[in-house]
Amino acid sequence: MNYYYIDFENVKTAGLKGVDALPSSDTVKIFAKGGSDQMKFNDIKTLMAAKATVTIEDVVTGTKNALDFQLLTDLMIDCVKRAGMSPAPKFVIISADHGYDPAITQMKKRGVNNVYRATTIKDAENGNFAGKEPKQPRAKKTTDDKKEEKPRKKAAPKADTPASDAPVASAAKTEPSKTQKPEQKQPSSRPSRRRVHSRTINKDDKNATETPKK
Repeated sequence: MNYYYIDFENVKTAGLKGVDALPSSDTVKIFAKGGSDQMKFNDIKTLMAAKATVTIEDVVTGTKNALDFQLLTDLMIDCVKRAGMSPAPKFVIISADHGYDPAITQMKKRGVNNVYRATTIKDAENGNFAGKEPKQPRAKKTTDDKKEEKPRKKAAPKADTPASDAPVASAAKTEPSKTQKPEQKQPSSRPSRRRVHSRTINKDDKNATETPKK
């Protein structure tokens, strides 16, 4: 025995998908405003052929979110009336409005754990309920964590250097220091013979030594 509360102004006829598969023990309550004309003829035929009990609740309008408040009020009254039943029935709100989720969370805090929300009746039958607690976001990894997770690259083995058959080059010859002055040759104290001879010979000797012409 399950109860479905249709927020018709929110889901329109799409929320009724799956109503034809409900058993006769289930109850479907459609909450719609008096001036609503969104229900198609084929949808009316489907509701009339459903095995489950289907009722249309005329919503009193005039205030904001009037439909939502009346839907929740009807749901809570049913919860109180059916409390203690075994097995406990499911009370499912059919709506895409996330505004119902805080009310469902509050009910769970009070020990009422059989109230859910889904976008269609078929989703509810398959256990695809909306408004589940979101998953906790993963903590951002720090720089140290990234360093630890990063695999270390193995150093490539060094190739063995083949021994060279060539002899080791000798040390470079030491060049003389630029500041060191080259050794200067000392001038000889002995005068050149040719110069002395050329200076001491007089004119007579020069004439005597010349070979007479024939």
